[in-house]
Amino acid sequence: MIRRFRMLRLTAAAVFALSCTPMMPVYAADTRFTETTETLLNPGMGYTTTVWYRCKPGSTPVLSPTGPLVLMFVDIGAFSSGENGGEDLSFDDALFNGLRGTFANCRKNGCTIALRFRYDDNGTENPEPATFDMLKSHMQQIRDSKLLEDYQDILMYVESGMVGCYGEQWGGKYCSLEQKAELLDLWLDIVPDPIPVTVRTPNIFATWAKIKQADLAGWTSEAGSRAARIGLYDDGYMGSDSDLGTYVNREAETGWLGRQTRTSYFGGEFSGNLEFAQKYDTYLPENAVPEMYKTHLSYINSNIFGLYKDYTFGEAYDVPGVDNSAYYGQTVHKFIRDHLGYRFVLRETEVTGEAVQGGTVSAKFKVENTGFANPIREQQCEIILEKDGCYYRAPVDIDSREWFSCTTAAESVDLELPGGIEPGDWRMFVKLSVGNNTVDQIALRSVQFANPDTYDPALGANYLGTLRVTESKTPSAAQAFRAVGAASGGEMLYTFNGLQITDGTASNPSETDASILRGESTNAKLYITNDENNLYVRAAFDAAADAPVFNLEFTNKNVPVGTDSRYWIYYASNGYIYFNHGEPVGCLQKHSDGFVEFQIPLGDVMQLRLGETITGVRFFLQDSANDWALKADVRAPEYTLTGDFPVYTAKQAVILTAGSPLTLQAEVGISDAKWQWLHDGKPIDKAAGAVFSLDKVTAEDAGLYSVQISSPAGTVKRIDLCALTVTQSDLRGDVNTDGKITVSDAVLLARLLAEDKTAAVSEQGKQNADANANGELDTGDTTAILRHLAGLALLQ
Repeated sequence: MIRRFRMLRLTAAAVFALSCTPMMPVYAADTRFTETTETLLNPGMGYTTTVWYRCKPGSTPVLSPTGPLVLMFVDIGAFSSGENGGEDLSFDDALFNGLRGTFANCRKNGCTIALRFRYDDNGTENPEPATFDMLKSHMQQIRDSKLLEDYQDILMYVESGMVGCYGEQWGGKYCSLEQKAELLDLWLDIVPDPIPVTVRTPNIFATWAKIKQADLAGWTSEAGSRAARIGLYDDGYMGSDSDLGTYVNREAETGWLGRQTRTSYFGGEFSGNLEFAQKYDTYLPENAVPEMYKTHLSYINSNIFGLYKDYTFGEAYDVPGVDNSAYYGQTVHKFIRDHLGYRFVLRETEVTGEAVQGGTVSAKFKVENTGFANPIREQQCEIILEKDGCYYRAPVDIDSREWFSCTTAAESVDLELPGGIEPGDWRMFVKLSVGNNTVDQIALRSVQFANPDTYDPALGANYLGTLRVTESKTPSAAQAFRAVGAASGGEMLYTFNGLQITDGTASNPSETDASILRGESTNAKLYITNDENNLYVRAAFDAAADAPVFNLEFTNKNVPVGTDSRYWIYYASNGYIYFNHGEPVGCLQKHSDGFVEFQIPLGDVMQLRLGETITGVRFFLQDSANDWALKADVRAPEYTLTGDFPVYTAKQAVILTAGSPLTLQAEVGISDAKWQWLHDGKPIDKAAGAVFSLDKVTAEDAGLYSVQISSPAGTVKRIDLCALTVTQSDLRGDVNTDGKITVSDAVLLARLLAEDKTAAVSEQGKQNADANANGELDTGDTTAILRHLAGLALLQ
């Protein structure tokens, strides 16, 4: 049965009009599998958030960048005699501690990371250490720190950089082709495989590969090789017919680059000299757009030529094999911006319409990649089933790196349902994500498809269709939602009900519940809540700005003596963040049309503590493009922080065969908690750990399992996790119904035949005891079990 669906959401203005109560996804038939022209902020691609990161001996700050791809230009010149004018210094602990703190914030903020270490950030020539050996010593320190290894799941690529002015490998002591090739080889050793390492020019690759540059025209790197990891960063992009010396033979070398960049990165920044670029025709859309597809352009450092806004995208700029008709009439600038990296469009779905508990379902779908490139780093793929805010997750074997540009991929998966899944309508999603994300990070680093009303921001997943689950007349002991044939899958039922998800949308009813409405004005409403980790401030507003600036301020008198009690932070549309108390470490802001969310960590950043009160809480929206005009303003007189913590697991029904193991765990958003497990409301002796397990369940173990959790701050919650039903095994020969055939079954059967009244055998066990299936219980059944155990005649 083929079902096609469309997910509808209210606009932000409509949400505001309805007292800001968000609508959960509503589904209607006949989805149109069309492409939107929305700019998608997907992981590992697009515009970079470029951070100029200065490190000094004893002073490397911890930063808190945001954005789907954070490119850090890590300036280490203060450790080099060529830049500091003194002596070469080894990296200190402060450098690695600062970088680790920043990387940790990137993980929390949902970023992916790219790096360029460099000895210069202001155009100084010969900024490197006095010897090449000292440079190699610095690189060895990076390797020994295991920094790149520990964050390899969110590290997208490393630019070989290091030497020359700005780390662009010109104007330095060690900028010969041979030295740059040696530098590349060192990076390939240091950066964990298969993370790409990029070079500034193709001739560096040729020198490293020990071939002539002209031979690049026929070169294809072997899959999985070191060579296949090498990409290109082009800091003179579209600046001339050679990209300011990047290429010698543009046609041949971009051909080589297009083959490389199915497994490595290509990006950079447009030339800063537009007047010079206009002396050539390379930049013209009819030449530039096809080359962007050819070379698989994945990212740009936020500086696409503004003149592209004067060109209108149309059929004249189309390339073979891809449908870009959705962008006809848009500017070429927007087309380029939106097609950097991959851009997935759902073109067709087919899902099982109905299945019983414990049954099998299937999902088929087709995805067109209209972007310039395919994903370079691996993306985890999952199928999600969601009902009433609770969801199962099943990892599936789908590799989106093979969804190449200008192709349409057809995928199909078969999945097993848990036997205890609740009957009713379950929405099915496909989810792609980057990084080893914990359950509280489910929405982070997730891939949004370019379809209207398909993406669920709370799950970070794309809607495929709806499955109706019906009750089974024969209970199934299947525990997991998993791909058919998979060894494991989603054995836990999660929930996002009641959670605070900082994704820029009203994705959860609790985020704008009337109980947390703290302030209201003519065109805005202010919602405030907190848990033991963060303060959450949200505003829904009926206003717009050409260049929005999102401001949050409040007064906190619980500050050290001599400290300013007024806290003010704002986020500008150009990426600038202002905070009047230094670096806003751990602070996060996300927004969409008419809605904004701030997440502020408790602790020292803004001196927030449980039990304390802040006053004069204010959100206001300004337009920096129009004299900083005030567009929306809403205030709350005060707010007191109270104890609470998020719970990510939901109660589920579990059906197990007697003798099966049971493991339970509650996922919560705190550490150092105290646990007490309960069975039917009564504490279980010696069950005070984060995980509760039974080796073999019996009929007496059936019932409700709960856990009482006490946080370090004193908050206590009791969570119902599992309603357990224990069934008897119907396996022929399994007399004790423990789910397997052992010598114990033969012994128990002998006692039964001897009419031993102490032999406790259930009715199901008596049925199973007819091992030879002749309709009678006799010694032939004992013989059948023993022959089975001896491997002479296996019972079926």
